[in-house]
Amino acid sequence: MPASLDDLLPVHPRNGVRAVGFRRDGRPIWPIRGGSGEGGDPAPTGEQQTTDDGTEPNTPPPAPLAADPAAEQQLAEAAQRADEATVERDQLRAALDAVQQALNPGGTGEGEQDPAQLAAAVAERDQQIGDLAGQLRTARVELAAHQAAGESGARADRLLNSRSFLAAVSDLDPDEPKFGEQLAAAIKSAVDADPDLYRTAQAPPRAGAQFNGPPSAERRPATLHDAIAARLGG
Repeated sequence: MPASLDDLLPVHPRNGVRAVGFRRDGRPIWPIRGGSGEGGDPAPTGEQQTTDDGTEPNTPPPAPLAADPAAEQQLAEAAQRADEATVERDQLRAALDAVQQALNPGGTGEGEQDPAQLAAAVAERDQQIGDLAGQLRTARVELAAHQAAGESGARADRLLNSRSFLAAVSDLDPDEPKFGEQLAAAIKSAVDADPDLYRTAQAPPRAGAQFNGPPSAERRPATLHDAIAARLGG
C-alpha cells in the first residue's frame, strides 16, 4: 500500500505537530495553533520574537553604567584647581589694583594702566625696599661691632674704618643665631692682622695724691761768684 501525503510530512520533534506542507526551498510549513495552518514556522522555544521596527517586545531598559571612581576623582580635582585659579586671579587683581592706587592716589580709576609700566614701577619699588633693607642690616652689624669692640680690646673707631673688616662682616646676618660668634671671630681676626686696632693701654692711676711740699722761696746768691754764675746760667 503506497504511503499517503500525510505520511510524507514530518512531525515536529518538540510538540508532535505534523507539518502541513513544504515551502519552495524544501522547508516544512508548521501549523500555528489557533490559526488557519498556513502561517510560517513557529518561533523556536527560548527565542523572543521581534516587532516590525526591529526591537524586542517588552525589553527592559538598559541598566545605567556604573560610575568610575577614578574619573570622578579627576573631575573633582579639576574643579578644585579651577576654583583655586579663580581665587588666585582675584588676589592678583586686588594686589595690582592696590599698587596702582598707591602709585596714582588721585586717579579716577578710568582705564587700565599699561602692564609694562606697572611692572616696571613695582620692580623699582621692590629695588628701593631691598636697598633700604640692606642699609638697615649694615647699620645693625656696625652697631653690634661697635659694642663688641670694647669687649675684644679693640678700638671701635679704627675697626669700623677698616675696609677689610667691613668687607669681612658685610655678609653677616644679625638675625642668625650664631651672629655674635661670627662677629667676635671677625673682630679677633682683624685685630690680630693689624695691631694698631688694639686700644692703647692707659697708664694706671696714681695710688694717692703726691705732696711735694710748699713752693720753695727764691734763693739769693751768697757770693758775687754765685751771682755771676746764676746770671750766666740764666
